Amino acid sequence: MGHDPDCFVFVCTEALSASQKDVAYKIVTEQYGWQFDLFDLERLRVQLVGPQRYLIAQHSSIFTPPFFSQLGGQSISESRDTILIDHVSADHAVATWLARRLSLAGFRTWCHGTAPLAGENFDDTVRKLLEVRAIHYLPVISTSSLTNGVFLERCTIAASKENFVLPCRANSGGDEAMPSRLSKLVPADFCASWNIGLTQVIARLGTLGIKPALDLERGRQIALRDYLPTHVTVAKPEPVFANVFPLRLPKSMLTFDLRKPLTEQESYELSTQWAFVNLSEYRLVAFTPPPKQIFSSVKVEHIPEFLWTDIPYRDGKRTSDIAKQLVRRSLEIVCVQKGLSFCGDRRVFYFPTRESGDWNQSIQHVDGRSTKVQLTGERTKGWGDRASRFLYQLSPMFRVQWDDDGTWNVIVRVYIRVTTLEGGMFEGKEIGRRRKIVSKSWWNKQWLARLLGVVQALQTSEGQIEIGEGVRAIVMQTKPLSWECPVGLDVMALSGLSDIGHEIAEYRTRDDDDEDEDKIPSASIGASDV
Repeated sequence: MGHDPDCFVFVCTEALSASQKDVAYKIVTEQYGWQFDLFDLERLRVQLVGPQRYLIAQHSSIFTPPFFSQLGGQSISESRDTILIDHVSADHAVATWLARRLSLAGFRTWCHGTAPLAGENFDDTVRKLLEVRAIHYLPVISTSSLTNGVFLERCTIAASKENFVLPCRANSGGDEAMPSRLSKLVPADFCASWNIGLTQVIARLGTLGIKPALDLERGRQIALRDYLPTHVTVAKPEPVFANVFPLRLPKSMLTFDLRKPLTEQESYELSTQWAFVNLSEYRLVAFTPPPKQIFSSVKVEHIPEFLWTDIPYRDGKRTSDIAKQLVRRSLEIVCVQKGLSFCGDRRVFYFPTRESGDWNQSIQHVDGRSTKVQLTGERTKGWGDRASRFLYQLSPMFRVQWDDDGTWNVIVRVYIRVTTLEGGMFEGKEIGRRRKIVSKSWWNKQWLARLLGVVQALQTSEGQIEIGEGVRAIVMQTKPLSWECPVGLDVMALSGLSDIGHEIAEYRTRDDDDEDEDKIPSASIGASDV
């Protein structure tokens, strides 16, 4: 190949005799004139049990059990390169968060909250890893951990080594129970902010000269494996859709000064046809003028208007909050006009069952194809003699928001309303159990279709919901915001996770069915929140 190396290294997995090595050295030196370095099986063994034994721990994919022992998913060959995070069950959240954030920063970490410990003695595993793998020890100190004698014993053993322990305080109190060696150390403070504690930990590691052992990309992969053990992405662009819809608002608001306050009945009748907000007893504000016949019994003094985007407050109320109320009330009026019913118990508008049957809504999907989606239906809870049929209806829930870039949009959530076959409401936990039954097989694909169905059922013209006319119109687009993601999801890899998800959902549903069966009737009527 025309190469001219200064040194030629040959590695083989054979055990070579002294004479074979001599022949190899002679051939390379005489024929090529290269410096020659030969590694046979025996020389590799000597290196791995001697000066380079740390390589066994750092390359666990090569040196695997049963030939090389492991505990807690880590090789117990000596290699002090791992930050060991110790905690009790009550502090699982902060400990695993710290482990992942340190992994993202490139540090090798071990935390029993994410470690495979099945079949092992947890205390023995931690002690062994402290002995052969830990370069630094981070015990999570809390009121719960300070009552655990075994945890405190490990802390005391570790604190006998100088500059080896950094306590991580998760909450205040209990200092009197802290071991004396540990109490002399200033802890990293996670009480007020986890980010503050993380900053203090990284600063301390830097002071001790403990540098990240991994590059940032590999650290990210290790941290993400705790969440996604299977590679589920592919290098293929894919569109991403949100339950967020663009909104356009009028530039000015109208104010209505009344000669006399509206009665409760007048206010209710007015709100079913026109979106307004009460600034005071004698003043209303709205984006659109009211229907002509609406003030037949109440005369309006005059109708001034103002540029609400230039005036942050009006009569003591924030104009941006007024705008949000007006949009939400306008959308509720559209719900009434489109035939939705109001549920006083859940305070939502829902799609009722039609006389001809379930509400099957025609939609245009995001890919342009025309299809239908069911907005009402029937499900069964339980099996055999315990089977109980019930109804569900989907409900749109609107939240108007103003982004930092000055754009307005509407977040639409799909709420599942469940009732008895007679229309009675369920109570307490029974509501959540039946909602789980309805949606346990709905994943992103099914939720997107139902979101489009709910929104497109309210559209007043193709592609939009318009309240008002001309420059005074409130216009919400029925096409959700979308982005082009540079990576896509591997459907084949996710299919296995989907099966697991179905199994978990089924298990949880059955578990809930058996819980408090005697205390909560399957068809009670009430008005309890979920």
